[in-house]
Amino acid sequence: MAALFDPRNQRTLAVEPELIIGRAWSCGLRLDRPYVSACHAALRWAGSHWELRDLGSRNGTFLNGAALQPGREYPLVRGVELAFGHRSECWRLTDDGPPQAMAIPLDGGDPLVVEKDVLVMPSDQTPEASLYRDSDGTWKLEDLEGNFTVLENNKMFQVGARPFRFSCPESVGSTSAGSVLHPFRPVTLRFSVSPDEEHVELSAISGDRTFELGSRTHNYLLLTLARARLEDVRAGIAEASSGWIYQDDLLRGLDTTSTQLNIDIFRIRQHFAKAGLQDAFSVIERRPRTRQLRIGTGSLEIVRL
Repeated sequence: MAALFDPRNQRTLAVEPELIIGRAWSCGLRLDRPYVSACHAALRWAGSHWELRDLGSRNGTFLNGAALQPGREYPLVRGVELAFGHRSECWRLTDDGPPQAMAIPLDGGDPLVVEKDVLVMPSDQTPEASLYRDSDGTWKLEDLEGNFTVLENNKMFQVGARPFRFSCPESVGSTSAGSVLHPFRPVTLRFSVSPDEEHVELSAISGDRTFELGSRTHNYLLLTLARARLEDVRAGIAEASSGWIYQDDLLRGLDTTSTQLNIDIFRIRQHFAKAGLQDAFSVIERRPRTRQLRIGTGSLEIVRL
């Protein structure tokens, strides 16, 4: 993921697919300096590399100290230095990787970058929504009730009281260069449970690969959902209808709160995504407006340690 570094303020900025630099409030990188034009320059992903273009600025744009010709596109590589209006207004391109999906706060602050197709908002500690890439390739925002909104590039949305703009590189795949993701479906989840059920170890088997997901406290939530789905299957309930549990019933059974449940759900999805399992968001499914949820696969194994 491309990043610009400001050595004076020790600030790093994640770069959108097209970043306008200038003094205007609408600019993605706003530089409130008298020598910077309102819309000074543009940084753009060209499909295989980044390009810099001066937008007819009054005092010029500089690449490694050399002034650029306005309107002409200049290819960039990692390590180059860019300056806007004055050579002292210098930024360094510390990463020239392809752009990633991100949520841009409209009230200021750094962008929230989506990692492995899942982003918990506004933070892991206080989850209010999840931004994720679904198995059909669309980006969605899901709230705590399981309701979702389809997001497109530059669409505005709100989480809590904070407004955001979604930035998505349409020509870039969901995975970063060099990463390897394995499909969540079909996948078998194997739970290894201690006799006192204090420890629940989890493995995900996808094709000829086994992902050891370890023992986490949130594994017991998955185990509870897995048991409910297996019980419904044994009772002859159809696959599409098996395993669904009302959230209130789940809260009582686990003796937990709604807030903690949602924190655990978000952490489970992130855990699967970071392990390299594609479509990790589907490990737990929600039925919008019903407050029902279930484990996202019917291929389940529970064994005793």
